[in-house]
Amino acid sequence: MGNILNQDEVNYFLNKIEQNYPNFVAGIITDKHGFPLASKISKKLWILENTLALSAITKNRDFIEDSKLVQIKRDLDKNKNYRLMILLEKSKNHKNRLKPLKALIKTQELF
Repeated sequence: MGNILNQDEVNYFLNKIEQNYPNFVAGIITDKHGFPLASKISKKLWILENTLALSAITKNRDFIEDSKLVQIKRDLDKNKNYRLMILLEKSKNHKNRLKPLKALIKTQELF
């Protein structure tokens, strides 16, 4: 049997992602079926958690149609059972921050 996820550890992981991106708007971790495990959503965002979860698992359909936001989707484990999606405000100043995100995902031990 695998490890049980701890709410504090998952929230800490999302906080580290938020610290990496000053233009962070929302982040969600879902399983492969779209069930939200953890989320961190700005109060100024109009998008619901369920919509974020569906957007995290889809490849061909986009549930978030806002030209001011950028979506980044990543698998968190090798079996592709867990997905991470973060929403960022478009910004020219914070484009080249994908390498720290990849490193953060590789070093996490939750999934």
